[in-house]
Amino acid sequence: MPEEVAVACCPVACGHEDMIPVLLDPDLPPVPCRKAGVQVEHLQRCVVEITDGLFLGTASAFTVPVMRSPRGELGRVVRQATADDVRRKDDLGHLEREIIGYLRRRARELDLGMRPLKVRLPLVGRKAVVYFTAEQRVDFRSLLRELGRRYRRRVEMRPLGVRDGARLSGGLGPCGRCLCCATFMERFHSVTVRMAKRQNLSLNPSKISGMCGRLMCCLAHEVESYPKQRSAKG
Repeated sequence: MPEEVAVACCPVACGHEDMIPVLLDPDLPPVPCRKAGVQVEHLQRCVVEITDGLFLGTASAFTVPVMRSPRGELGRVVRQATADDVRRKDDLGHLEREIIGYLRRRARELDLGMRPLKVRLPLVGRKAVVYFTAEQRVDFRSLLRELGRRYRRRVEMRPLGVRDGARLSGGLGPCGRCLCCATFMERFHSVTVRMAKRQNLSLNPSKISGMCGRLMCCLAHEVESYPKQRSAKG
């Protein structure tokens, strides 16, 4: 008879010190976090501390491991999540959707020229972080006061560029897959029309532009596998 093999639930592996990727939002890239002595397993819920406060996340062994010191936001695993943390997160999720709906309606009514993208509420405290995009400078002081009175929270408005806005919103690209910027990309790369020409792609803006309105990031992924165009001699 074949020997029985004991299968144990292994802790999440990581390539850089004691960091692990933690998903705070299923539509956004994971945040690299230090375990700080907390044992976390795959798909285990945990409370993570980042710049904006405490948030509930899910550790994942199937995301890109942290192989070097991250450039962006870095978190710290505080503890394993409890049932109270999960209930608190569900309640805050309903409030986040209510606030973003109210924000979008008021932004249209006040003609502020801004697009609210997301609201994040930490597990502890009376803080609300609002991410938005805008083509021009926006005076949202009256809206801030209105939000503070209505929801009794300290609201912080954080502007994002159009590419960062697309990453935060997530979605599907013309290829039918999730946006590159919202999945595996750690930073944005320079993309030029010359890359599209080198791949013999149509230069129609509607064909080579992403959800953000800029050139699609994927144009830079395979350009090196195409031969360089020779300059015409005349």
